[in-house]
Amino acid sequence: MKKLRVFQTVKIKRIVPGFSPGNLGTVFLFFILTPYLITFFLGNLREGDIKQVLSEEADQEGVYSVFISNETSFGSERIPLEDYVADKLARSMDNAYETEALKAQAVLIRSSLLSKGEGENKKEIKVEDGDYGKISVTERILEAVRETKGVYITYGDLPASGAYFAVSNGKTRNGKEMMLDEYPYLTSVSCERDFLSEDFNSVTVYTEKEFEEIWGDIKTIRLLEDEILEKGQITTEKALEKYTLYRDSADYVLYIEREGGYVSGEQFRSAFYLPSASFHLGREEDKVIITVKGAGHGLGMSQFGANEMAKEGSDYICILNYFFKDVTITKFE
Repeated sequence: MKKLRVFQTVKIKRIVPGFSPGNLGTVFLFFILTPYLITFFLGNLREGDIKQVLSEEADQEGVYSVFISNETSFGSERIPLEDYVADKLARSMDNAYETEALKAQAVLIRSSLLSKGEGENKKEIKVEDGDYGKISVTERILEAVRETKGVYITYGDLPASGAYFAVSNGKTRNGKEMMLDEYPYLTSVSCERDFLSEDFNSVTVYTEKEFEEIWGDIKTIRLLEDEILEKGQITTEKALEKYTLYRDSADYVLYIEREGGYVSGEQFRSAFYLPSASFHLGREEDKVIITVKGAGHGLGMSQFGANEMAKEGSDYICILNYFFKDVTITKFE
């Protein structure tokens, strides 16, 4: 990997060549590195055009020295980093969003990939992505990738995992409260305009019998309540007589307890097909009513919030600095 330089930063930090990926090591790994995806089949370029457009530029400038090794059931494919970033961006964010929001998303995708680098100088990045190359990529997506070419975020001289999700419940979450102490840049910030999203509020209804059956299929764990409460501004709430909900400071459910068994909020969300873990439980006759705010895990950048900031004139650097505390925005030379 070529020498890196500080591109534009919140704090000036020393950048060193070579880095090693961080390990999440928690049940929240999936939810951080696999965001709540919204795929839009838009575009005016044919499949394969992305490689033609970006790689021709790479040949001229000699920039793309990092490659993605995509392992699928059809074999292994070696893809230039920027080609993969563009394809992933087209699949993970509303293509109609503002250009500066798309740029911020591109930087986060690139950062997460670089945090997983292997081999000499960490230039080989392995992924398993069977969806690569299956959708068209718009010119707006290509523009966002070109204009952020080589840009990523670092924390402590290492590429940072670029967490993102669709819509917050009005705030993003604090990683420390989710027992992600090694990611101090994931702090809670306000997203006051996310309520404007059509995905901000939702309601899911189950019969009591259905609810009990689904709960019975979830594997519970044993925890000490103090282990949860010591993580920050955690509050408790009783629901449906049998359940205790433990909420973080952003009002997302960290855990649900019943008869000594604990289930994480993300487990519950997945089992009951909820858009987020910011939910409340209620009852009407023989029905369990689950009201939900937001869509996604709530860590890092709210895509809707980023788009609202872009509408108001913020560039992608301001957006990233807002959602990620004390990171350095860095660029390949």
